[in-house]
Amino acid sequence: MDADRRYLLMRTDVLMGAFRELPPEARQQAFAALARSANQGGGASTRAYFQSLQGDVSALLNTMTAYSAELGWGVWSFSRDAQAHEIHLKVHNSPFAAGFGASDCPVCHPIAGILQTVGELALGQPASVQETCCSAQGHAHCEFHIHALPAPASQ
Repeated sequence: MDADRRYLLMRTDVLMGAFRELPPEARQQAFAALARSANQGGGASTRAYFQSLQGDVSALLNTMTAYSAELGWGVWSFSRDAQAHEIHLKVHNSPFAAGFGASDCPVCHPIAGILQTVGELALGQPASVQETCCSAQGHAHCEFHIHALPAPASQ
């Protein structure tokens, strides 16, 4: 338990194997649902960390780096381009990629889901997250790009 947030220890090949068993079209829907769920649940934890850190973005990224390793979510390394309103994340040893195995497309949707909230908090506005390469695709690491979405036009 972390405050009122409950965690589960589970083999990644069991979790990701369930996705591998699905037909491709159902797999993509399930992956999208997993990302949304990670955004909601993991986003609540991320917001709690951010609040306890008094809104310090650097401290949030350092906390996410430490906790991701502690929780078995791989080794995270953030870089920020404040001028471009972008954040980049490299993940070495992603449990999701390792648990899924070889894939034609990225499979680290839980990380992308949590990064949605990280991006919104760190950039101060709605953000978009894209996994641009995944170790399940044969890359040395997984990479995510988070960028601020344009503000909606006023009417």
